[in-house]
Amino acid sequence: MRRPKRSYAKEASFDLLKIRRFGHYLSGMIMPNVSVFITWGIITTFIQYLKGPLQQSFIEMDQLMIQFLLPVLIAYTGGRLIEKRAGVVAAVAVIGMLVDSEDPQILGAMVIGPLTGWNVFLFDKYIFPRVKAGYEMLVRNFSAGIIGMLLGYLSLVFIGPFIAGVTQQISLLVGWLIQRNLLLLTNIFIEPLKVLFLNNTLNHGILTPLGIEQTEAAGTSLLFLIETNPGPGLGVLLAFIMFSRKELKASASGAFMIHLIGGIHEIYFPFVLLNTRLFAAVILSGISGTLIFELFQVGLKAPASPGSIVTILANTPQDMLLGVACGIVVSTLVSFLLAAFVIRKDQTKKEISEKVTKVTGIQKILFACDAGMGSSAMGASIMRRQLKESGVSIPVDYTSIYRVQDDPHLLLITQSELKHLAEVQAPHAQIVTIGNFLDQTEYTKVVALLTDEQKIEVIPQAIGEKLPYQKVVFLYADGVRGSQTMAMQAFRNLAEKHNVRVDIEKQPLEQLIADKRNLYIVTEAFAAENVLPECPLLVVGHLIATNKYEKLLRGDLSDVSNS
Repeated sequence: MRRPKRSYAKEASFDLLKIRRFGHYLSGMIMPNVSVFITWGIITTFIQYLKGPLQQSFIEMDQLMIQFLLPVLIAYTGGRLIEKRAGVVAAVAVIGMLVDSEDPQILGAMVIGPLTGWNVFLFDKYIFPRVKAGYEMLVRNFSAGIIGMLLGYLSLVFIGPFIAGVTQQISLLVGWLIQRNLLLLTNIFIEPLKVLFLNNTLNHGILTPLGIEQTEAAGTSLLFLIETNPGPGLGVLLAFIMFSRKELKASASGAFMIHLIGGIHEIYFPFVLLNTRLFAAVILSGISGTLIFELFQVGLKAPASPGSIVTILANTPQDMLLGVACGIVVSTLVSFLLAAFVIRKDQTKKEISEKVTKVTGIQKILFACDAGMGSSAMGASIMRRQLKESGVSIPVDYTSIYRVQDDPHLLLITQSELKHLAEVQAPHAQIVTIGNFLDQTEYTKVVALLTDEQKIEVIPQAIGEKLPYQKVVFLYADGVRGSQTMAMQAFRNLAEKHNVRVDIEKQPLEQLIADKRNLYIVTEAFAAENVLPECPLLVVGHLIATNKYEKLLRGDLSDVSNS
């Protein structure tokens, strides 16, 4: 019996998809916080120009930002990427990792954020549906606290020490390589660890002490240049300035000067983390720079702190200036070329690869790009304007391709290189691939097809056919409204579960102006004690513990009466 052939192409494609997802999560955690990194870099740069108590205050603020604010923000973002309410839980969980740590726990935050999100997602998927009506808010809040506490304890006793142990072993390996004059190999470990914000540990814990020993014997040391070489970061930032999306160019321009003159290397780390393939660029750049330094036999007289080009040249002997400058220039050039290749490949736009001849039953248009921010947002804006001019009323939105939900009534517009991922994310959606989101002519045919489909209905923006009321109003009297508040939340949760959009509010009976377009909800005891208006009325035994809300939201109006 012949065995069926394995589709290695399909497996490779699936593996590539998983790698892209992983890269997306990394960039998704960093991208929203790039502005905070730049703010921290600016503060760090200008601290040296301050004096007295003001300088000390800024130093403390600088430490709090890198030690606490940035890890908390990254963990929050990472958790929220997977499950919306997991962001706050992840921010709590990461605190356990920060308690005893002297190094910035950026890497730890990038671990604990998605881990928390995954745990909250599993809880909401398997446990939350079993919660009885009325207890949803209680369970949500307590589950968030319990999960945050448990993961905080886990990060304190296991995740934090594990990451610290791995870092220490790699640092010892770097020291071992240096002692055996295998300097080129050290960059394989130093550059990735730098990007994970362990640069100070490497520099002050290994390279500086060994460099001082060499300086006492030879007058200079090349070790002072290995970590402080600004070339890898300058090349990456220059590539972003020239070839990246518009929203990143401005940030990269500011970061370039802070890195070059201010010597704040951390400013370029988020840009590398946006695309994991850029790790190769900084590693090869570091190796090339170290190779040039070795060929010219150069070094610095003292540690360059901060790693500014000004500080580096100031600590370079006159006869070694050419060699140091060449090493920095070569490493910058290597980093720039490799990073430019990676970035340009990601930005390459192809022509429309799929002929669309018919679109039917479209209720929503969604633009999806990798990050879900820049180009897709502008494309959605162009499409909205063209649809409005054509008299077609269909909601248009934008998102990341990784957050697309499958829907047969969805028209998904994405970039050509993301077509395969779009088919995996939304196999039942109608997919259009476009070369350039900003080319208005690309949308002409799509708009024409949608214009022909005048039968297309817009997704109901109000309650819908199941619930033909303008509002759902919970009545109370004499200022007593605690149960009504909890009932509103319970009803809102059930409405979300049934995909029913509804306006919910509470009103005092004494001030009520009856409206037959609304549905009023009261208890049996309330109905017996008060005179109620002649309007649609739902009388329940208990405002929270009742199954009548479920029936109502499924479209069963048999329990509704006119008082």
